[in-house]
Amino acid sequence: MSLLRYYGGNQFIDEIEIVAQQRSLKAFNLDPEQWGCNVQPYSGSPANFAVYTGLVEPHGRIMGLDLFDGGHLTHGFYTPKKKISATSIFFESLPYKVNTETGLIDYDKLAESARLFKPRLIIAGTTCYSRCLDYARFRQICDETDSIMFADMSHISGLIAGG
Repeated sequence: MSLLRYYGGNQFIDEIEIVAQQRSLKAFNLDPEQWGCNVQPYSGSPANFAVYTGLVEPHGRIMGLDLFDGGHLTHGFYTPKKKISATSIFFESLPYKVNTETGLIDYDKLAESARLFKPRLIIAGTTCYSRCLDYARFRQICDETDSIMFADMSHISGLIAGG
């Protein structure tokens, strides 16, 4: 079972995991005295990939913030010569970028690119972008382009929860 963390602040995560473990064992009619299960992904990468495969068909289109602008490897990163992440291998991805002068996400350019690219899913998430995301603008762009909005807040969830 959970509750064996190296760091604090995970009380609610522990509670969710315990419920997930109990339900998993029950679903397979396994005795918790004899069996255990681990419901923790080893990182956010497989969690992101699970979202993509659950919502986007193979070779479907996704958009995420470019890795060099603060995005994440799993948001479809590739180079001109090679598809680097599994996401870019299994899906067609197009990065959106920050404005080089302001360092801010260029939402107008993102909207323009999304209208042309027609992604099934747009990722509102970052790894090392130090500004707040304009989730309302992401929602507007997704609504205008009939795209699913995926808020990958794994790197900022503690800040959000803390207010």
